[in-house]
Amino acid sequence: MDKFVLYLIGSFFVIGGIDYITGNHLKLGEKFEEGIKTMGALGLGMIGILSLAPVLTNFLSAQISPISKVFHLDPSIIPAAFLAVDMGGFQMAEKLALSNEMGAFSGIIIASTLGATVSFSIPVALGMLAKEDEKYFSKGVLIGIITIPIGCLVAGLWQKINITVLVWNLIPIFVFTIMLGVGLLKAQHIFIKAFNLFGKFIVTLSTVGLLLQGIDVIFGVKLVSGLAPLSESTIIVGKIAFILAGAYPMLAMLSGIFKKSFNALGEKFGMNAVSVAGLLGNLASNLLIFGTYKEMNPKGKVVCTAFGVSGAFVFGGQFGFVSEVAPEMLGAFIVAKLTAGLISITLALWLYDRENKKIHLNENGGIHNE
Repeated sequence: MDKFVLYLIGSFFVIGGIDYITGNHLKLGEKFEEGIKTMGALGLGMIGILSLAPVLTNFLSAQISPISKVFHLDPSIIPAAFLAVDMGGFQMAEKLALSNEMGAFSGIIIASTLGATVSFSIPVALGMLAKEDEKYFSKGVLIGIITIPIGCLVAGLWQKINITVLVWNLIPIFVFTIMLGVGLLKAQHIFIKAFNLFGKFIVTLSTVGLLLQGIDVIFGVKLVSGLAPLSESTIIVGKIAFILAGAYPMLAMLSGIFKKSFNALGEKFGMNAVSVAGLLGNLASNLLIFGTYKEMNPKGKVVCTAFGVSGAFVFGGQFGFVSEVAPEMLGAFIVAKLTAGLISITLALWLYDRENKKIHLNENGGIHNE
């Protein structure tokens, strides 16, 4: 499955590139260009943090390992729960893990779902969304977070990790997701401020790493020893951009071919056309839904957000990253994200309809009593 998806995206990379050369007649060339142009933004956000990963890992090792030994947990789950797979989560988890399989599981599966939500999706979204949309976003994130442990469990079984080891190490993840969900529900303002601060901290850290690499490259001065070689992070950034240059045309063609079917599905489940397009766009990047959030109807906002917690980037930047650093994990990666993502869609649709039905009944009851 993993190679099939990779080759499919690769085929659209070639088709998009040819269309770009020949005048964009299929409207795929512009999507190819859009994917390639992400290289700059990716470099700004990733090169610094990936460069600092070895230094941060050495620091965290001394803090995390003693605590992990007390509870018989693999230390790799801690950085993976807070950092996205392509923002240092994989490198740190791999170095801290007690075994290769747990390093891959934490660094790819946990970091691409929970870690990406904490370090990227929530801080970025809160900076893009209007104040009145935060309530829909919080509900969606709450639903999406609940399904993360399910996706992780399925991926761990796919990976054939010992069931006892897997479940024991997922208990802290389950507890953490519940705490996040309750916090977003009961103390929304406090959590929003906390995520904003954490997001700024990650951006600052990444920029510092970028400056250190730049000073080394331009002046030949190493201010900090132990930085990852610049070539490692730039190769990863380039690979991700190539994947996006194939994924964007692929999703654009699918959206065009199945437009009527998607619109019909949207009408059936009470979501407008922009919301349905957002679900598809999530597969490449949840930034696409945050950019069109104001055009979605309330139900669509909740459902798209819920799916975006785990389902986002499954055929986008994270896919490109995983295909570069651990191609053997692509199957487990896709299974984890789509399992949690699809369950979150079902749960979001059911809970939204259930909540609205209660409101409708209460309103009718009030009118009747008067």
